[in-house]
Amino acid sequence: MIARTALLALALSACTTPAETTAAPQEATCDLKVDFASIGTGIDSDTLQKVDALLSGDTGVATVDRKRWGMEGEITLCVDTRTEADANRLFEEVKGLFPASSAKPLRVETGSGKAYQAPAP
Repeated sequence: MIARTALLALALSACTTPAETTAAPQEATCDLKVDFASIGTGIDSDTLQKVDALLSGDTGVATVDRKRWGMEGEITLCVDTRTEADANRLFEEVKGLFPASSAKPLRVETGSGKAYQAPAP
């Protein structure tokens, strides 16, 4: 009886579909990665504009790859910098552009492991 119950449970679990996730895609080689996510109300466009302006005018930035991944404007900026020092400096500058708290998920991280996420209100 236990064996049949276990087989039935296994068969039923194979029939279910996994829940969809809206997590940002993994970026393998970003010196600096900035994620703008949404929880049903779109992304923080004002902060994205500020980050774009910062990155576009910075001489430490080699390239910015924009990966759109959601239906509400979700985007990940994958920034290649000229040096690791540039990545660390930009990490602090981007972090400074984030609001003190945000209902819209904002995250910045370096390839060396520094990470910051704006706290929820």
